[in-house]
Amino acid sequence: MTKQRISWIDIAKAIGLAGVIMVHSLPRDGFTSILTGSVIPVFFILYGIGHNNEKHRGNLKKYITARFRGLMIPYFILTAVMILLYWVTYPGIDFGFTPLDFVFWSIYGNGPPGRITHLWFLRVMFFAIILFSLLDRYLYDKPLVRYIILLGSPQVAFMLKSASGVQFLPYAVDAVFVALSFMMLGNELRRFRHMASWSINPSFDAVAVPVSLVVYTILSWANGFVNIGESLYGQWIYIYFITGFLGTYVMCVLSYYISIHSRRLTAIATSFNRYGQEVYEIHPLMIETNVQLLGELTLLNAITVYPGTPLFLLNLPMAIFLSWFIGAKVVSRSSILRFVFTGRSLKPPERKPSVPISVPTEEGGEYATPPVTSTQ
Repeated sequence: MTKQRISWIDIAKAIGLAGVIMVHSLPRDGFTSILTGSVIPVFFILYGIGHNNEKHRGNLKKYITARFRGLMIPYFILTAVMILLYWVTYPGIDFGFTPLDFVFWSIYGNGPPGRITHLWFLRVMFFAIILFSLLDRYLYDKPLVRYIILLGSPQVAFMLKSASGVQFLPYAVDAVFVALSFMMLGNELRRFRHMASWSINPSFDAVAVPVSLVVYTILSWANGFVNIGESLYGQWIYIYFITGFLGTYVMCVLSYYISIHSRRLTAIATSFNRYGQEVYEIHPLMIETNVQLLGELTLLNAITVYPGTPLFLLNLPMAIFLSWFIGAKVVSRSSILRFVFTGRSLKPPERKPSVPISVPTEEGGEYATPPVTSTQ
């Protein structure tokens, strides 16, 4: 059962990550508006579902330190790398900002207006985890207060943005509260269902999933494009809250059925998700490279129904599979790159002392096999 639980969560995360890459590969329009209704919330909700409250509540310092290493170290290093790349390639690559302006905006919000980079997610995730962990520690036995905070956090985000009068807040402070609400939602679901799948039964699912998908599509299209890293909530932030839940529900139920009916797809999704952070951090480089080198495919674009189709058909597989390959075959084999992309220690794992294992012989005696060394 534990293995199956892990499988459906891995598949849901893989679907969500593929959706994020698809959004980054396409222009902002009605279709991407539909996708943005849930591709980011699914990660926050699944974090809440997977968070072991009892395990981490008693040692927050250790847990938050580990999250800092895993999220903020890559955030700072990769932000510095992006600043350096822009400085070196400017003015060959010009986003309309000087290198010094780019430095300012990278510190302010991880990119200038209209060019916010994907790294905002790492920072928002970290600060939302801090708030979530503190609330869980002190309010774990106060459900009413938790529900009020859960439902009120999106409004806090909206009020912060409205009161500031700026295009987007520094460090996407408002996005932290949006992420917090989704994390708390996922964790409340964990309290009721633990880590059981979201499937009820085949008959119920056959009705609930299509209905949820239709409602989700209509609401996401009506709400418009959402990117909380840029303080873009669509028409109303609570529509985003609803679509985030509905989209996650659909992905989780479908993921459950994939996990029980297709071992191959489950294995692929599990492997893909194992390098999910690396894929997320690397894939925009693939897309931006294609845009800079092949973005002038005007003739091909002119003869396609959907503008940008040729570039999209190149971007999507490259961003997914090449990023996956780099994460699995390059980053994972270098302690320095693992530190850059995941914050993992530069030191190799400590090897436990060799333990001789006695094996009975046919004559009833015992002999010692060669020492077995464990690295786990």
